[in-house]
Amino acid sequence: MNKKPHFIIQFVCISAVLAAILLQSFTHIVKMNPLKGFDKEEQPPVELSFKTYYDGSYQDYLTEHAKRNTGFREFFIRLYNQFSYSCFRQINNDNIKEGRNHELYLKMYLDEITGKTLYSKYGNVEEAKAIAQQNVEETLRLIDTLHSHGTKFLFVFAPSKTWVYPENMPKAYRKQISDFSLEEYYIQLFKENGIPHIDFLNYFRSLKSDSTYPLYTLTGTHWAEATIPMIADSLYRKMEYLWDYKLPKINYKDPNLSTNYSIQDGELEASMNLLFPLRKPAVPNPVFELDDTKDRNHPNLLVVGDSYFVQLRFSCFVDAFNHWDYWKYNRDISSSRPEFQGKEVKWLTEASQVLEEADIVLAIFTAPTLYNYMYGFANSAIKLYEKKVLSASEMIDLTIERIKNNTQWMQAIERQAQEQGITVEENLVRNAKYVIEQDEKKKQQQ
Repeated sequence: MNKKPHFIIQFVCISAVLAAILLQSFTHIVKMNPLKGFDKEEQPPVELSFKTYYDGSYQDYLTEHAKRNTGFREFFIRLYNQFSYSCFRQINNDNIKEGRNHELYLKMYLDEITGKTLYSKYGNVEEAKAIAQQNVEETLRLIDTLHSHGTKFLFVFAPSKTWVYPENMPKAYRKQISDFSLEEYYIQLFKENGIPHIDFLNYFRSLKSDSTYPLYTLTGTHWAEATIPMIADSLYRKMEYLWDYKLPKINYKDPNLSTNYSIQDGELEASMNLLFPLRKPAVPNPVFELDDTKDRNHPNLLVVGDSYFVQLRFSCFVDAFNHWDYWKYNRDISSSRPEFQGKEVKWLTEASQVLEEADIVLAIFTAPTLYNYMYGFANSAIKLYEKKVLSASEMIDLTIERIKNNTQWMQAIERQAQEQGITVEENLVRNAKYVIEQDEKKKQQQ
């Protein structure tokens, strides 16, 4: 009995789709737009052996490799995410939550404003206050140390979207907003101790009712691109006020309204990995430049901070300085100098040169990153400036601190310790000794 033509057509179409997926899996001939957001790096190949087959590691590797290299994987993930969001308003990214008026929030900031971060980190408010006071005392020692070497210090309290726009948070989180703000407590302590700082948190709160455009976009978690000229100018003016510098003015040329958002203004939408863009209002992606004059200062700038400096780093703000270095999370280096660009901070080598040459140290952090206060910068800088020969144990402690400040490195240490049947602390010491040996070898080769 002959099969009906439409069955044959269905069979041919399905076979063609499966063949295309198989071909793409092996060749990746069609270039796909990579998925955005956090994604684990693929593990190195596992060789087939009796041991790897028996313990299942080879099968696990094959399964993971097949999933990651399935043809058109990116398209199918985006299609599934689009279906979930359009039909059920479900976001398949646990780090992103949708609030009122489709406002997107990063879960890290929601956990901070509701006190979940504080209680998991410190246990109670009194302990958080005690540690904050210790950190402020350490900051005062850092300032004294920097000043003795002719270096200025300025701390910037960056605002978070949750504290500026709490009214748009998801309903479940709005009911749990904490009465205590660690950032506001730090601001209070900084005022009491006369530490140079800029309080953008309360400044943004005062601006939001009169602002023509949102200070945070619907789909972003960092301050909006529209605010960057104002932030840059505020930093220049503060530096002039504190230290009698002559720095450029900001020449605002064009608001450049667009629905084509910058990376930071659309970062949460990008991490949702949808098939189609969300509908969103036009916002400024401003065009501005420095109104430069010949009679001004060109200080060297070192920035230690979280990701809130990224937009300034990619703007003309950094052009006001002779050279600049940005230590993101006190770990990853961006720099105007090629010899430092793309490296990691090494306290026993490059850090000494950068700190010695810096005229200004600018620390910039938002609420959740205050729980990792300056990522150990203050303590490490003080030790470095003491100009003493570090003992072997002190070098190990300093290197362990560097490892712990690198999340991915620390996770690798934990995995290695488990595989080798030793404690994490033992493995930290072993790795610290190895790093020190390698650093010494590099220094001898230079």
